[in-house]
Amino acid sequence: MRLKIAHINLAKCLRGGENQTLAIIEGLNLFDIEQTLICRKNSLLEQQAVKLHLPVIAIHKPFLLNVRKLKSFDLLHVHEGRSIYFALVVNLLCHKPYLVTRRILNKPREKWLTKYAYKKAAQIVSISQKIDAVMREFCPNQKFKIIPDIARQLESNPTEIANLKAQFEGKFIVGHVGALDDAIKNQSLILKTANQLREHKNIVFVLLGVGKDETTLKNLAAEWNLTNVTFEGFKTNIADYFALFDIFVYPSKEEGLGSAILEAFHFKKPVIAAKVGGIPDILGDNKYGLLVNPFDDHELAEKIMKLYQDETLRNYYAEAGFERKEAFSSDKICGDYYQLYQQIINIHA
Repeated sequence: MRLKIAHINLAKCLRGGENQTLAIIEGLNLFDIEQTLICRKNSLLEQQAVKLHLPVIAIHKPFLLNVRKLKSFDLLHVHEGRSIYFALVVNLLCHKPYLVTRRILNKPREKWLTKYAYKKAAQIVSISQKIDAVMREFCPNQKFKIIPDIARQLESNPTEIANLKAQFEGKFIVGHVGALDDAIKNQSLILKTANQLREHKNIVFVLLGVGKDETTLKNLAAEWNLTNVTFEGFKTNIADYFALFDIFVYPSKEEGLGSAILEAFHFKKPVIAAKVGGIPDILGDNKYGLLVNPFDDHELAEKIMKLYQDETLRNYYAEAGFERKEAFSSDKICGDYYQLYQQIINIHA
């Protein structure tokens, strides 16, 4: 009998976790299962799912009034922390098993309901070793598994790439993609580094993304007169920018895994990223990219100059990263999830 899976993500935004939710659903379409995304009505996630022609049930608050809509599914896959409470109620009322994919490093809240919700899950999946360690401490005696994020195959537009290259003609582009949330993504370190390297006129820093710290970061760049920094804002064509970059920097202070690094790998871009969270799971010990201290702008500047001055080294990391991304292919990751779905459903049959 064909499996029926409900993917639950009630986030308002469309960030890394939401893009991974969509990537998993798309990848699993190759398997013999029926899937539906349960998401927040009028959210960016709903809009993107509709564009991708994915089956969607969009629900309003209070979400618990929609529990009965999930009684026909065999298994619930929770992709976002707050959605676990909705899955718990479906489990209690309709006896449907659920698994949780955990993508963030911080430990869940130490409250009885949160602990109970994770305890009732059929499986906890973490996307990196660091997250797995956190969850094992939080919820011992559970069933755990590590399944990383998918290296998404983003499609670029040659015409748009040509236009961007004309805009930045003659420049060596240090690129970054991420929400402008400095406490996590650490864009202020990029600005400090740009300030150090301002005498190298052909090195420019191009930042994509919006967020709560956008004004603060732009004001800081203006205060320092950083003419070598460009804020491009939110872009739907991030693939064209990845193709544009000469190197990709990702100096996060914390990171569950760092799926943007995998996207840079797809475009054969050498990566410099912070040695935090799950990033070493991807880069190894400087094997597939260069690791830096997220609080040391001098080290980041030094590593950028190292790649800038050495084309052979850039090419080495470009090729190493491109090969590395195969460990995060959609076929592999979705195959792991499909096997896990079958195991859980067989146990709860």
